[in-house]
Amino acid sequence: MSDNSAVSGVLNAILCGVTGYGFYAMGPADHPYAFSACVIGFCHGLLGIVDCLTGDSNVKSAKDTTNAIMEIVPLPLVNIELFFGGESNNIALGHGLFIVPMAISVLVAFIKGGDEADEATETLKLLTILGNITSLCYLAVNEGSWVMGGMAFLAFMAKYGAEFTEEQLEGSGDPIKYLSWSGFYFLTTMAVGGEK
Repeated sequence: MSDNSAVSGVLNAILCGVTGYGFYAMGPADHPYAFSACVIGFCHGLLGIVDCLTGDSNVKSAKDTTNAIMEIVPLPLVNIELFFGGESNNIALGHGLFIVPMAISVLVAFIKGGDEADEATETLKLLTILGNITSLCYLAVNEGSWVMGGMAFLAFMAKYGAEFTEEQLEGSGDPIKYLSWSGFYFLTTMAVGGEK
């Protein structure tokens, strides 16, 4: 096992631990959207651990698929949970409905396999992520919550901070991404669990 694989295994174990804590703190009956986000993170972390231990190409392919899901789905799910807990249910509905064109775009890209579908998918992904980060900042300011502000910062770092550091120093993007995801899930557990 190489050093990079060991670091990846530890980061995936941290992600599994934090999302496991989310399972414990947020039940599916009380917080279904946040719980679903934790399920996605846990599955990704578990696949990452298995990939580090086995190096199987099928596991790597599944991990790459969950990586694409991790970029898009958990943030809107957590936003929906937070907005349903607050007074702005119409904004939560908007976040929920924005996943529909994203899913359709992904299906079209999968069927077509062309560059046009990839460009449309990337544009929708960008709009989804930035829109959800902006609404999380809006909610953080309205509720005066440093936890939600931290969640917005970590969501930004998981996508754009990791890409920037990877461009500057090769191999530094994944640790930033995994630590940001882990911090995001921990703060999600605090915010949804009531510690605002």
